[in-house]
Amino acid sequence: MLTLHRVIPDDAMESCRSPHGMVIRESAFRSLLVYLSKNAVCVKPGDIDQPEGSSTRPRVLITFDDGWFDNLAIAAPLLAQFGMSACFFAVTNYAGRSQPFWPERALGLVRALHDSKSQISLRDLFSHLVDAEGTPLPAGPIKEEELLSWLKQFDPETISAAISDAERSISSPMTTRQPDPWERLMTWDEMHTLTRAGHTIGSHTATHALLTQLTSDEVASELLTSSTALEQHMVPEHTERHWIAYPNGFTDNRVRELTAKCGYHYGFTTVSGLWRKESEPLAIPRVNVWDGSVLSPEGTFDESYLEYTLFFRPLLAGSL
Repeated sequence: MLTLHRVIPDDAMESCRSPHGMVIRESAFRSLLVYLSKNAVCVKPGDIDQPEGSSTRPRVLITFDDGWFDNLAIAAPLLAQFGMSACFFAVTNYAGRSQPFWPERALGLVRALHDSKSQISLRDLFSHLVDAEGTPLPAGPIKEEELLSWLKQFDPETISAAISDAERSISSPMTTRQPDPWERLMTWDEMHTLTRAGHTIGSHTATHALLTQLTSDEVASELLTSSTALEQHMVPEHTERHWIAYPNGFTDNRVRELTAKCGYHYGFTTVSGLWRKESEPLAIPRVNVWDGSVLSPEGTFDESYLEYTLFFRPLLAGSL
């Protein structure tokens, strides 16, 4: 099971504000599909329950999380060239929304500070946020992943308000980077375009809430609202409304029990591993694919990097 998020044109990579682990450039995605066409059997979402057949090549299912517009504009035409289908997990309440998530806004601040060589620090911008122990953001240099991880402990409203305050505290533009024209989610009409091309749409909850941080009633609301929206907006035979990709992969026994009660049949995580017949259907592992999965340090496509990401690392993870 492969999971991707964003496919960005090579010449637009600098403007993309999404975390690096979510982004693969168009040329690398094409190289990935060339490799899969020669070395794997790419399964259609509706066929995952079918017998494996006689091929000795590994079976692969391609999935995309969030429902970004570039999935339709960039990824789908390439998938069509290779005769491949994918499942796109949509955040149903945010269909068509621009700048839908706070991580892009947070990293936009980081990169603006870096570009401007400003003396303002991230700790200054988020000085009023403290964790449960009363500790603020650590001083000194901080990696983008560390900032996002630290912010995730707060509820989305608190994070969004803090980022808005930080944006207002910067009186003038601090970066010359062009805005990301692809930073929006697909509309329902655009998702219909995908289904007409043979793809399917699944649930990524209603608002991308981290389910393990919610009450049971809130979890059920996220799950039911999303599946109802998919049923209302999409043609049933082109929708895997009983499939869910947990936001950030966050799940536990309580969430999975509620997921089953809400009528979902398959749940996809972000835990690395191989999906075997005996695997828990509501805790299916997936392999995250991004630029670093397929490109060497020199920036060229490298099959050894890809094979380690797709096969050897998941195999090792499943054996631990």
